[in-house]
Formats: sequence, C-alpha cells, structure tokens
Amino acid sequence: MKSREEHINPLYYLLSNISVNQLVCITALYFTLVFNFPFLKEVWAVVTALPEYNLGFLYSIPLLVFCLCIQVINLLSLGGHRYLLKPVLITLLLLSSLAFYSRQTYGVVFDYGMVQNSLQSHSSEAMMYLNQYSVLFFLLSGLLPAILIARSDVHYLSMGRNVAHSVKLSLISLVTIVMIAYLYYPNYASVGRNNKFLQKSSIPFQYLVATGKYARDHYFSTPLEFKLLDSEPKLHNQHAGAKRVLVMLVGETARADHFSHNGYSKQTNPYTQVQPVTSFKNMYSCGTATAVSIPCMFSALSREEYDHNKANSQQNLLDLVLLAGVDVLWVDNNGCKGVCERVPTVTIDVKSDSPLCDGDYCFDEALLAPLENKLQNLTANTTLIVLHMMGSHGPTYYKRYPDNQRIFKDDCPRSDIQNCSTATLINTYDNTIAYTDWVISKVIDKLSGLPINTESAMLYVSDHGESLGENGAYLHGFPYALAPESQKHVPLLTWFAEPMKVDTKCLTKNAEQNEFSHDNIFHSMLGLLQVSSSVYLESLDLFSSCKGKSMMRVATGDSAIKQ
Repeated sequence: MKSREEHINPLYYLLSNISVNQLVCITALYFTLVFNFPFLKEVWAVVTALPEYNLGFLYSIPLLVFCLCIQVINLLSLGGHRYLLKPVLITLLLLSSLAFYSRQTYGVVFDYGMVQNSLQSHSSEAMMYLNQYSVLFFLLSGLLPAILIARSDVHYLSMGRNVAHSVKLSLISLVTIVMIAYLYYPNYASVGRNNKFLQKSSIPFQYLVATGKYARDHYFSTPLEFKLLDSEPKLHNQHAGAKRVLVMLVGETARADHFSHNGYSKQTNPYTQVQPVTSFKNMYSCGTATAVSIPCMFSALSREEYDHNKANSQQNLLDLVLLAGVDVLWVDNNGCKGVCERVPTVTIDVKSDSPLCDGDYCFDEALLAPLENKLQNLTANTTLIVLHMMGSHGPTYYKRYPDNQRIFKDDCPRSDIQNCSTATLINTYDNTIAYTDWVISKVIDKLSGLPINTESAMLYVSDHGESLGENGAYLHGFPYALAPESQKHVPLLTWFAEPMKVDTKCLTKNAEQNEFSHDNIFHSMLGLLQVSSSVYLESLDLFSSCKGKSMMRVATGDSAIKQ
C-alpha cells in the first residue's frame, strides 16, 4: 500500500533508493540545463553566427558540460563518499544558485576579481542584494533542489563497490570528453580564442577555479617580505609660515559619462559647476572592483604590473609620504582594502545615532565633520586627508542620498534594479552623482575658508564605473578585458587654491586632450605633496607640466625605476 508521502510527492520515485551515480548524473544534468543555460545560449549565438559551423560540434557542447560536471562532483566528493556526496552537492547547488542569479540578473561573472571583491565585502554590503526577487530566485533554483537532495534516499554500496562504480562513471565521462576533444578540438580552440568571455561563463567551473586561485594566493602562498621602495623620501618645505593641505576624495562606482562636467546632458554637477574645478575627461580605472582599484591606485604598480600580494607587501603612497613627514589621515566610509592599515584612520560609525546613518551605512556628508576637525587642528606643514566615499554604491543607489538631495524625482527606490525602468534607474543613479558633487563642493568650501596663504588642493577620483543595464549588464566587477567602457571610464576632478599657482589653462588642455589612468595617481600625489622619491616618475605626474613656482618639481627624473 502506498504511503501518504508517495501520493503527495511526485518526486518520491525519483528520490527513493537512488544510486550514487544516478544522483550525480541527475545533479550534473541540472547544472547543465539550468545553471548553464545562459552559457549554452551564448555559445549557441556565437557558433550559429559563424559563416559555417559543425552541427556535431554545436551539439557536443552541452554533453561536454555535463561530463565536466560529473568529473567535478566525483572529484570533490571523493568518488561519491557517503559522508561527502550530499554536502558537496548541496554546497555546489547553493553557491551556483547565487552565481546563476548574478549572471542572469546583473550579467556578472565570478572571476578572480569578483571572488576577491565578494570575500572582502562586509555583511551589510551583501544584504543590499536581498530582495523579494533574489530570495525567490534562490529558493527555486538553489534551496529547493538542495532540500530534495538532502531528503533523497541514496543507496550506498560498500566503500569498495561505491568507489568502483564512481570510477567507472568518471572514466565514461572522461572518455567522452577525450572523444569530443579529438573530434572538435579545432572548433573549441577557435571559438574559445575569439570569444574569451565564454571561458568565464560556465557554472560551477568559473567560481571554483577563481576561488581556488584566491585561496592559493591568500592562504597557501608564502607571505612576501615587506619591501621599502624608498627608505628616505624627502618632504620639501613650503614658504615660511605657509601650510599645504591636500584632500583626496576617493569616489565609489561613479562613471565619467554621467558627469555634466564631461558633457552629460543632465545637470549632475550643479554644485561644482560654479567652482573652478578641472575635469579630466579621459581617465580610466585600474580595475572594475573596489578590491582591485583602491590598492592599485595607491601602489607604485601599474595596472599591468598589479598583483594583490605584491602591492600588499610594499610601501604604498600613504606609507611613503608618512615616512617623508606628511601628516596623513584616512577618513573611511567604505573600507580601505588594506591601504590605510599603517596610517591614522577615522572610521565613520554607522551605528551612531546621527541622522546621517541608518545602522548599516552613512551618507557621505558624515565625512565632513572629521574633515572640519582636522582642518581646524593642522599641526604639520603638509597634510594629506583621504576621504573614502560610499558614492554611488549599488544596487541600493536610492540609499546613497538624502531625500533633500533627490534632484531627479522619478527614481526607483528598490534593490532589484533589473526591475526598474531605464529612466527611473538612471535617475536614481544620477541622484548619487549629484549628491557626490554636493559633498565635493562642501570640501572645496572648507578648503577655501583656510587662511589665505594656505596652499590647498582637492582631488576627486572614482575607483571604477558601473553598468546600468546596457546590453543586459548591471553593476561592475567584469573581467577588465571584457568590461564595458562604463565600468572603466571614471571621473577625475581637481581644484587648486590660488597660492598653489597652477597654470589652469595648461591643466584644462591636458585634461581635455590626454588620456590618463589610476597609474598616474601615485606619482601625481607625490608631486602635489612635494615629496621627492626614487620611485617618482615625472612622466606619470598629471600636473608636472602645469606647475607654478609654488609647486616645485620633485622628480628624480624619468630614469627612476618603477618597481
């Protein structure tokens, strides 16, 4: 007689007394047809767009993915071990569901940079992605299959027979992979070589490989000995009695083409528009994620040279100027990714009872009080204050600006931004840019209020850009080589007080005609702070050709070796 569960649950027969190999194959099939549907769709589009293509090659692709999934599952579960199989399958399902959601919703792929960015994010940042849509997606694609596997009645054999059966399945899938490679290797090589984005689009391979590399680099590699790039950087004195103050604002997720300074049709810079700022129209980021761009821009390494471990084990800009005698303060509203570890730091308390904070985040206006306090208590001849902003951090753009800064009224106050209309999403994002502009203008106002002979300057630069639904892509973090322009083209604004004696005409010409990148930040900041160092390269100093007498050159010459 049938039990009540047999009548209620149509999956009972499938899950009852199922063998290890059957469960592995069913799960691999689910990965192939569900989690890898976007990948197979992209491959289909690429292959069928060719003037000529082999149907056998086209149909072999899902079979290859299926066989590779079998190999991964058997490898991670040690041949379907009774104490490992279900935990491995459930873990893969849940992680793959998250990767699938990111891929489907935002167009994000989990390469090395995205894994790094995810693991270095705090819990409140992860909560920004929590909404009804994401929860439903996760429940249906990840949690429900995981529950079915957890409740499945797997028929395990003796350890020896179980391993033998798993090895047999692995050999069959391996032979199939070899046959596919033998028959269609030239096709795979050609399509893969000409469409590199496909190499990082398949689940779970993309995030497993990236996580493995991240673990290798951060937990299983020998720490590098900390390297002093220059043990004797020298700070040059200003005129008697004059102080030099430089405020650097590090923006978040701002894209250059949404700044009206750069020709954007909407007025997103209404506050600095009336101030003598210079906009560098062709500025490009080091990475497409904060975890890469922040350490990179403060290091002496170029984008091509950048390596997290290497950058983390040598002096950065803050270390160097602090050693030279500059008074350094980092004011943090967004995490410094290790850059500020060795310098004085003030962290904005998100749990404070300030009306600027909600318990998870604070509006960037909260940066102004610590700035004001520092400016009122300048003790050194030269001071560098870095303000790290929340800026335009998504997907909860609507939480980045107070209601009185809601310039573009028809916005979209939700985190599932893929369900916003294009117009309301852009309005929401543009409000974050306008609010950032307001904060920048307040910083300039405070610097303008310093004693008249103070040599003060402001530099604002964003860490990376953002996708706002163009071609189905949202947010950021794409592999740099594949990332759209919107994720790499970032704004850079400068302001100089009159005592700095900058040739503004020269600066404006350079800003409009030349292309720059985060590679220029390290050397430009050394120049502005008048710190001479063996690692300084005048050719990478944004301001070297436009300096007045007050901004003496500190270059050791372009013969200096960039380490």
